[in-house]
Amino acid sequence: PYTWAVTVGSLPDGLSLDAATGEISGTCTAYGTFNFTVEATDSDATPQTASQALSVHVNAAPLVITTASLGGGQVGVAYSDSIAATGGVTPYTWAVTVGALPDGLALDGASGAITGTPGAAGTFIFTVQVTDSDATAQSTSQAFSIDIAPEALVIMTASLPGGTYAVAYSQTLSATGGVTPYTWTLTGGALPDGLALNGATGEISGTPSAKGTFNFTVQVSDSQATPDTASQAYSIDIGAV
Repeated sequence: PYTWAVTVGSLPDGLSLDAATGEISGTCTAYGTFNFTVEATDSDATPQTASQALSVHVNAAPLVITTASLGGGQVGVAYSDSIAATGGVTPYTWAVTVGALPDGLALDGASGAITGTPGAAGTFIFTVQVTDSDATAQSTSQAFSIDIAPEALVIMTASLPGGTYAVAYSQTLSATGGVTPYTWTLTGGALPDGLALNGATGEISGTPSAKGTFNFTVQVSDSQATPDTASQAYSIDIGAV
C-alpha cells in the first residue's frame, strides 16, 4: 500500500489527509486559496516516492441577510434598529437601493444600523443591499418596511378661565399630534349649567345658568384606525355678575 503525507504548505483549515487512502476530507472553516504539496510513498523494500503540488480554493459562505423585519417607530421619538447578515467576507457595506427610509432616519453603511428621529408618519418601503469585501464581491438585497406612527396625541390647553353667571362664555380646547380630525367628549363630571362641548371643534360655549365651581374631564380621540386618546381634567368657576 501507499502512504500519503503533506510535505509543504497546509491543507485548508478543517480538512485532513488520510495517510492510508489519500482522501482529503472534512469541513472547511476558513476561505481562501490553500497551496500545499502531497507526497506518496510506496511499500517497496527500497521505497519510491512521488510528489505533487496542489491547491484548493475555498469559497466564502453565501452572503445572506438574516434580519426578517424592522420595528416600527413614532414621529418625534428616537429610533434605532439594525440589519444583520452572515456569510461572505467582512466587513460589509450597506446601502438603500430602492425606495427611501422614513424622513429623519439614516442607514449606517458600515454597520447596517438605522437610526434617527422620524419626522413624518406613514409606511415606508425600501430595499437594502449588502456587499461583502471578497475580491469577487458578493451582494444580496432584501425589501423592508418601517411603520412610523404619528406624534403622540396631547391636549395643549392646561386650564380654562372662569365665567360669569348669565354672561356668554366661549373657550376652545386644543391638541397636537395624532391624526386629525379630532373628536372631543366629556368623560367625567359635568360642565357648568348652560355650557356645552362641541365634539368636532373642542369649543366649550354657552351662557352659564348656575354659579359655582364645576369639575369635569375631557377626552380627545384622533382619527387613526386604532384611535389614540388623551384626557385632561378641568374646572370652571362661574361667579356672579
